[in-house]
Amino acid sequence: MNTVYLIGGCRTPIGKTGGRLKQFLPEKLAAAVLHNTLAAYHLSPAAINQVILGNAVGPGGNIARVSVLEAGWPYAIPALTVDAQCGSGLSAIHLACSQIRAGEADLILAGGLESTSLAPKRQFHPADPRFTGPDDFYEQAPFSPPTVGNPSVGEAAENLAEQLNISREAMDRWAWESHQKAARTQSKRLLADIIVPVNQKDQLIRDDECIRPSLTPRLLARMPAVFRPDGRITAGNTCLKHDGAAVILLASEQALRNYRLKPQAVLTAHATCGYDPNLFPLSPVAAIGKLLAASGLPLEAIDSVEINEAFAVKILACCQALDLPLEKVNRLGGALAYGHPYGASGAIILLHLVKALQQTEGRYGIAAIGAVGGLGTATLLERC
Repeated sequence: MNTVYLIGGCRTPIGKTGGRLKQFLPEKLAAAVLHNTLAAYHLSPAAINQVILGNAVGPGGNIARVSVLEAGWPYAIPALTVDAQCGSGLSAIHLACSQIRAGEADLILAGGLESTSLAPKRQFHPADPRFTGPDDFYEQAPFSPPTVGNPSVGEAAENLAEQLNISREAMDRWAWESHQKAARTQSKRLLADIIVPVNQKDQLIRDDECIRPSLTPRLLARMPAVFRPDGRITAGNTCLKHDGAAVILLASEQALRNYRLKPQAVLTAHATCGYDPNLFPLSPVAAIGKLLAASGLPLEAIDSVEINEAFAVKILACCQALDLPLEKVNRLGGALAYGHPYGASGAIILLHLVKALQQTEGRYGIAAIGAVGGLGTATLLERC
């Protein structure tokens, strides 16, 4: 099998729903990162064999193809859209890796895009027994049959906090630390070279919108529960909804020679597995376990881990189940601070993982996401 090299990539700033990026079509955000990645490595679009992008709440259809055409690239470049909800971006990267390993491609751009600000309203067909009226729209698609259990994302988080007895105070503390780490990262401009400014009415948007350096544990403690009257999940220790796009350039050894590319990491293995939909935030545990078993590495050999921070309880629960030291996780801050544009998040955390390994001179890293419906996805990389 061919080796898969991570050359680099970029992302847009991340905006909240109805925030700084609210007027950008998702394909325009994707076009920006596609253009910028090629420019950074002096490549022409014709060199790209495939574009694979994840998307969860877009208008439907093949939005990856729309993004390639929006970028003005040649019609000959194929593009594929993946919907694995929160795991879409990482799943897109896994598909790209498989194609390169199999010798079917040499250069692929993979990642994802999302605009929750412009997400269309969705409604069941009038003949569908779930239809409840012409003015009733649903926000969460069915991810599991009712006979299995199809909780809202908030209910699943509450279930997990209750089952593992994870306290509100512990979740709030993790959320505060996430913002503190992200604020330090932003002030030191550690991610500046991977964030692509976008132009809105002749004004460049450069920075992530939701990082709150002034957030305090006292403010977090005052926030009410949002999913249950006596619950532990608040707007402070859970992720909001966001807009953004990110892509990563993946290459074969042949492409390294042909285009004189210098890799930052090798993507050595990936894993996806199913999990109980009622406790889906724990699914990264199963995916990381499967990944380590396949690679033969012990968890102690992993220097940095990125687990997507949809909820603080998710990080605490996964670390508890894996016996993973918290200081190894999301070293630069996580989605509680930066944001979680669903389809793009897999590429975002992989980009952040490479940066964390470079900052700490670590060797091995894992990026993992748990998705609604009970799907865990994880990627192992080795820094070059």
